[in-house]
Amino acid sequence: MPFPALARPESRTRGLSLLDQGVTQYVVLGAGLDTFAQRKPEIASRLRIFEVDQPGPQAWKRRRLAELGYDIPEWLHLVPVDFEADEDWWERLAAAGFDPARPAVVVSTGVSMYLTEDATAATMRRIATLAPGSTLAMTFLLPVELVDEADRPGLLAGEAGARASGTPFLSFYAPQEMLALARESGFKDARHVSGASHAERYFTGRTDGLRPSTGEDVLVATV
Repeated sequence: MPFPALARPESRTRGLSLLDQGVTQYVVLGAGLDTFAQRKPEIASRLRIFEVDQPGPQAWKRRRLAELGYDIPEWLHLVPVDFEADEDWWERLAAAGFDPARPAVVVSTGVSMYLTEDATAATMRRIATLAPGSTLAMTFLLPVELVDEADRPGLLAGEAGARASGTPFLSFYAPQEMLALARESGFKDARHVSGASHAERYFTGRTDGLRPSTGEDVLVATV
């Protein structure tokens, strides 16, 4: 899931305002099957987008895009990084043309639960050295006791499934813990955006009653 302020149709104005402020670099850490570049080309083509992911999944995605008729435009950079071989994502990002001296939006969604707190803190410290005006948006899982009771079985089932597949959840954070980690990493400002607030904003008024489950919240931190 890409950063809402740039990716959601309802947030087109916000995305363009970031561009108007001079933010032209957009980094997706653990990009997976993110399709922002394909879904919103009118915004994406005004950015330099860097998708960072494992070489195998990224190569598969490149093939599928080609099969579906999507070219890789010059402003979209697929950055393969073998994390298991301890390749430095920061160095690979720079080699792909990313300029750390210019402001950027960095997103990391559905990733922090697979990393240790030390690994997440190290990543945040790197991002906090970017140019002023840069923003990090990342999701994190809440401890089960902070999740709505009705949603706890789903979280526990997801945790069990991840463990069985060999990619266990390693980290859960209370909102105040994540905010403290961001500030200790060097960000000037950090705020917590709850899943409930997203549900209120984007799902109110649906005639089918669909609502997202609780359990995954968002950190937005600025340099």
